[in-house]
Amino acid sequence: MKRLFKYKFLLLIVVAAALRLWQLGVVPPSPDWDETALGYNAYSILKTGKDEYGTWFPLTIRSFDDYKPPLYVYLAIPSIAVFGLNTPAVRLPSVILGIVAVIGTYFLAKELLDKQEKEGKYIPYFASLLLAISPWHIQFSRIAFEANVGVTLNILGVVFFLKGLRSRYFLWLSAFIFALSLYAYHSERIFVPLLLLVLALSHWKNLMNVRQTMLTGIVIGIVIAVPLVPVFLNQNTLMRLRGTSSLSDQTGLLARSVKKLEDDQVSHNYIAMIFDNRRLVWAKTLVDGYLSHYSFKWLFLNGDNARHHAPDMGVLYLVELPFLLWGMYIVAKQGGVGAKVLFGWFLIAPIAASPTTELPHGIRTLVFLPTFQIFTAVGFSQLLIWAQQKKKAFNSAILFIVLFLFLFNVGYYLHMYFVHTNKEYSKFWQYGYQQAVAYTQKNRDKYKKIVVSTKLEQPHMFFLYYLRYDPARYLKEGGTASGGFAEVRNKFDIYEFRPIHWEKEIRDGSTLYIGLPGEIPVPPLQRIYYLDGIEAMRIADK
Repeated sequence: MKRLFKYKFLLLIVVAAALRLWQLGVVPPSPDWDETALGYNAYSILKTGKDEYGTWFPLTIRSFDDYKPPLYVYLAIPSIAVFGLNTPAVRLPSVILGIVAVIGTYFLAKELLDKQEKEGKYIPYFASLLLAISPWHIQFSRIAFEANVGVTLNILGVVFFLKGLRSRYFLWLSAFIFALSLYAYHSERIFVPLLLLVLALSHWKNLMNVRQTMLTGIVIGIVIAVPLVPVFLNQNTLMRLRGTSSLSDQTGLLARSVKKLEDDQVSHNYIAMIFDNRRLVWAKTLVDGYLSHYSFKWLFLNGDNARHHAPDMGVLYLVELPFLLWGMYIVAKQGGVGAKVLFGWFLIAPIAASPTTELPHGIRTLVFLPTFQIFTAVGFSQLLIWAQQKKKAFNSAILFIVLFLFLFNVGYYLHMYFVHTNKEYSKFWQYGYQQAVAYTQKNRDKYKKIVVSTKLEQPHMFFLYYLRYDPARYLKEGGTASGGFAEVRNKFDIYEFRPIHWEKEIRDGSTLYIGLPGEIPVPPLQRIYYLDGIEAMRIADK
């Protein structure tokens, strides 16, 4: 039995690794702007100890004034040091942490539900396997997105918390991991305290039996988290949070409510004034945002942003739905502290995203994982137990049909991801910069200046990234100045980043222009196309 488990577990790791490493730098077809920013800042810190703004070993990555948490940047430094500044190296930490999450899910499910009478022995393996093949998890553990780091730390934090109730060293390790997760992603800073509250309420009696150990863990967590206090209080960080809040546009949000209140006041309808006030509008906006993340259409059919899912796929397999619901019913029926933790985790996952824009949002609620997979594993385990007990041809046929549907759904996803993602979604991955940079490198000696349109998305960072531009030289030239790149510093070396006004540009043949097709209305020297054949950029001189 031990040998069988070893081979099963090894197979699990191989599947998880293969799905995350295969064509790592090729699918998706290009790093997006956040990936290039994370990669270049890691490269800059590796070479100089400073980020693109000249900040020594920063605790927040200013980047495009979105103030990214720093953990992923530091995790990317070793792989960039070994393999250089390239897309596979930048994405590799996410791959490794994705595989660790799959392994951690096995132990998480084992800690939470392994004591169930019959199906418990199957649940950990199925839960881990489902995460290994999860469209949602594969999507974000193949790209350099900070949220994936947070998912892995959440899993490990809970596993070590549960083990820590029996061994104090694990509890201390759990405290360290949870505190570290605050450096991973913005959503973690809301989700983790809520998750700790769920764990504390679920295991309060056990925690009271290890008070001293718990207090030491709290001290460890505080010590690790304290350096972030200035970051939390920084006005620029708060401005970023307000910028993504659905409540920030008071005029747009409350316009209808204000008009209704005015009508209520004119008609002296005091009852209506109670229901038309702005507080109810805010509450409804938050509730709508929260509930949007339980949408059938989002979860199983369409997903959201094109960078968050494969074409024609949601973030979960459609075939999982009946087993997800069945598993939730079984867990709720059997109860226990494991059920409290799972349902608590499942219900708090969308809270951090609820007041933000562009909902539902696959990144901000990645913290859902692996609750969906564990619930589904419970449902599928029940089916397997049922088929084994009955031992009838009919039950075997049902099991065969289910397995066929699972394999078909997984096969369809893999086809859509590895075959169709690049062709259909290359535009959303800011495809084309690598070709543009390669052209400039080949032809730069012909020109005194290369102008790149700022109507292209964050072009300066793509050029720094693909040129592997020396960070020390960049900082010596001025780096990204404190007022924001677009406002203050708009060039480095012979590259200048600004809008292109073709009719007003000087015609002397010494300048090369790179911009959108509409900005260069002449036959270009080079056209760059998205992988679906649509023109993305033009390169011309004048």
